Amino acid sequence: MTTTDSSFIAQGPAKFGFYARGTFARPPGGPFRFGVLALGKAAGVYGATDDGGPIPPSTTLWGNAAGVLGSSLTSYGVVGSSILQSGVGGFSSIASGVFGYSEGIAGVEGYSWTSPGILGGSQNSSGVVGVVGSQIPPVSTPPTAGVVGIATLQGPALAQAPQVGKNILPPTAGVTGTADQNPGVIGTSNAAIGIYGFSTGNSGVVGETANPNSFAGYFAGNVHVTGNLTVAGPVKGAIMPFPDGTQRVLYCMESPEPWFEDFGSGKLKRGRAVVKIDRDFAKVIKRGDYHVFLTPRGDCRGLYVRSQGGASFEVRELGGGRSRVAFSYRIVAQRKDAKRQGRFAKIDTRLALPRGKPARPPRHAKVAPATPEGRRAFAARMRKAAQGQLRKRGRKGRRS
Repeated sequence: MTTTDSSFIAQGPAKFGFYARGTFARPPGGPFRFGVLALGKAAGVYGATDDGGPIPPSTTLWGNAAGVLGSSLTSYGVVGSSILQSGVGGFSSIASGVFGYSEGIAGVEGYSWTSPGILGGSQNSSGVVGVVGSQIPPVSTPPTAGVVGIATLQGPALAQAPQVGKNILPPTAGVTGTADQNPGVIGTSNAAIGIYGFSTGNSGVVGETANPNSFAGYFAGNVHVTGNLTVAGPVKGAIMPFPDGTQRVLYCMESPEPWFEDFGSGKLKRGRAVVKIDRDFAKVIKRGDYHVFLTPRGDCRGLYVRSQGGASFEVRELGGGRSRVAFSYRIVAQRKDAKRQGRFAKIDTRLALPRGKPARPPRHAKVAPATPEGRRAFAARMRKAAQGQLRKRGRKGRRS
């Protein structure tokens, strides 16, 4: 039966204002392909709760029209629910599949007990792009990454970044943050690590700058290094404040071998003196071989080291002198924990970064097409693979 009229009004008190139900027999869905087909200039279907919900937002926000509009004051405007598939599915060939807008809290919220609250994926672009600013800027070629964050305007593209030695930075990343005049990435914490980088085969964190007057890394606090510290630049310096308010640079002395130094003073008695090495200093040096440099602080025939051991060394005056002159000394010894290495040891500081395009995913990592037929075919393949594994395990159990 088909009934045509200019309008239909259902005033209750039934549970459903309009109820279209078919027989839930195979194939699923009953005799109707669509339960309701509604055509409208502003919206095909407009659903609202009776709590005085707002009129749907201006169509200038959503475009000229919408297929479905939902409105509520104290609850959700639109809710989708499913046990085996997505609660809400959105598709568009030229725009966003799902668009969320809010003037108070998040435009889109996602929550899950056991899986990601929000999952975004793309075959040829970024999985999720987040933009902050008064207006969404044009994102024509965003960096390809799992998550991309843009602050107001995009920063320099990866292709414009300088190389690390002979290696080119990879074009893809798990998370990419970009901004024109703001920090690309910010990490904060009250009790743990603000930003943590980890790698099993490369560098945990890499910092670069294209401006020679800026810094690839800047630390406004203490810095702790548990491994070796290697500097490829020509100098290492310390910044010291001067009384005139300026800051000056003092440069480090370099050596082809790792050394520790200690300084002290002593005084001869009848031309002789035994100097004990500081106990803590002796614990961190190779005490079998070290150098002692002497400087007399008065007139004498000269000083020399008569003997030296692991705990002390003896100083005497040349020519059998018997003066009581004071002296200062400098001890230079090799680090106890330094591994054996040659002088001017060679080192390779280049990073083994991947070159060219990112590696394609393995062929077996297939993604189910976003259609009911594709999902059913994908589920059938998964069931078949699981049954094969169960049969193999059963045969192994019988043999054992």
